[in-house]
Amino acid sequence: MPVKPGKYEEQGLGTVIEDFLVDGQKPVQIIIDQTVMKVVLAKPLKSGQSLKFDIKFKTYFDSGSQRRRMKKFPAYGSTHYDGVHWYPRICAYDRKMGWDVQQHLGKEFYGDYGSFDVELTFSDNYVVEATGLLQNKNEVLPADLRKKLDISNFLRKPWESAPSVITPYDKSKRKTWKYYGVNVHDFAFTADPTYRIGETFWNGIQIVSLVQEPHAAGWWDAADFTAKVIKTYSEDFGMYAYPKMVVADARDGMEYPMLTLDGGFTPDYHGLLAHEVGHNWFFGMVGSNETYRASLDEGFTQFLTAWSLVKLDGDTLKKTRPQKKYVNKYTRDDLAIDSRVYYPYIADAARMDETTLNTHSDDFNGALAHGGGYRNVYFKTATMLYNLQYVLGDTLFQGAMKHYFNKWKIAHPYMEDFRDAITEYTQTDLTWFFDQWIETAKVIDYKVECVKKVKGEDNAFEITLKRDGKMQMPIDLRVVGKDGKQYDYYIPNTWFEKTTTATKLPKWYGWDKINPTYTFKVNIPGGIQSVQIDPTYRLADNYVLDNAKGIKKQSITLMRKYLIYLTGISASNTGGPRFGATPTTF
Repeated sequence: MPVKPGKYEEQGLGTVIEDFLVDGQKPVQIIIDQTVMKVVLAKPLKSGQSLKFDIKFKTYFDSGSQRRRMKKFPAYGSTHYDGVHWYPRICAYDRKMGWDVQQHLGKEFYGDYGSFDVELTFSDNYVVEATGLLQNKNEVLPADLRKKLDISNFLRKPWESAPSVITPYDKSKRKTWKYYGVNVHDFAFTADPTYRIGETFWNGIQIVSLVQEPHAAGWWDAADFTAKVIKTYSEDFGMYAYPKMVVADARDGMEYPMLTLDGGFTPDYHGLLAHEVGHNWFFGMVGSNETYRASLDEGFTQFLTAWSLVKLDGDTLKKTRPQKKYVNKYTRDDLAIDSRVYYPYIADAARMDETTLNTHSDDFNGALAHGGGYRNVYFKTATMLYNLQYVLGDTLFQGAMKHYFNKWKIAHPYMEDFRDAITEYTQTDLTWFFDQWIETAKVIDYKVECVKKVKGEDNAFEITLKRDGKMQMPIDLRVVGKDGKQYDYYIPNTWFEKTTTATKLPKWYGWDKINPTYTFKVNIPGGIQSVQIDPTYRLADNYVLDNAKGIKKQSITLMRKYLIYLTGISASNTGGPRFGATPTTF
């Protein structure tokens, strides 16, 4: 349910600048334009020079009706705080934008990299985590207290039962938590007296889970699962560069460097954790300008989400089964790639309700939120990446993605930089691919048009394929003989040919309305039982019902999928419940 605005939000109060000094002096002029502040200096700052500025500001924490802002809410008799987008940030300066002075309209901020040395003072009973490494652990979290706060002490507590008191509240006692973060473009924190701590390590990286004690029973695997996610992304796409990652039970689904705010319970929250942690790759370490091109952040992260879910949990999504027997009986299993990537994209493509990716984030059917066009941002981009894998082959694709990550880590790439990096690594012209997926709203739609016996030739068959959609792609094709033997074929569409064990057929040159059909001849002893385009189901075909002939059993599944496409299922962009749900078993 929507959160009602608090008294400060109703007054439009967020972060207020109270004083600003440059090298101890007042600047010539301060101009505040909505969410952007411009400071006029007494003299120009030349290359190689530096200055120091001090900002006195006040931030009003409120209910959080304006999502992606600092907030507080009741937490079992105490107050929970999330310090996100809570301080004045320096505009990023990059080679494309110069000073990036776009107004903040509810999306993530775009910031430059730097070091953060932050001290957070709370009442003595609070448990705090934040971006960066804790510098005074022995002072604020001594070993005896850490042992009392460990999640293992609370795993058998009933869901939503009252939390215990570890450190009694004393208004005269306060603690200051000191954090230091390097090469990050934001600083966030979370604090709650009911937080309990899970912890593990992978490759020297500290993985911390924070859970409100009443939810501990549903968070027993949060740290371990997050460690597996970090391992997967590091090994498959690029090594995690930071020393820590925190996943926090905070009734949310948001990402910040080294810290994510989440919700839900296991195993339903696996998709949410995988998604928010994944942001630390293409939003965190590869500093994409999410405000300007959301697909470089959200879309790439959605791809990572599906990738890790398949690798860690298997093809089928893990989720809590409904308690009611009837509902449970007719609740179908979801495939991770389909529900997290393909279903939502093809639902839009089938309704011709999609747009180009290379456009400003505020253009996606609603400037004030990720609503409406968020499906294109998340799902079309993720689908594009899976189709790039389909085009290049597994090994070359992963190598190219690692090259992009390593080349632009701790930098600020744009869409053209991604295209150039992939082309640079593969040493092949992929203009045709990126132009179609990024710059147009074209869709893929191939069909098996005709299969007929060639007269006068034993075992010879002529197969005709047709392209009804305007987007061209290479084709993987499988022919199954009546004796059950499989014959795999590969039809390139350019000079590039991916590594495959399939029999390569002549190129199919054609796009838009040019060369819409392709006919070839095969020899299949005993006759043909079936012909199918894309047996791996990675090709994002807009209409799958005509992708095969002779597959009666499979046609039921295809029809079922297509009906889901047409209904426009409400697939979560991250997966898993965020808050307000109750687990059945653990």
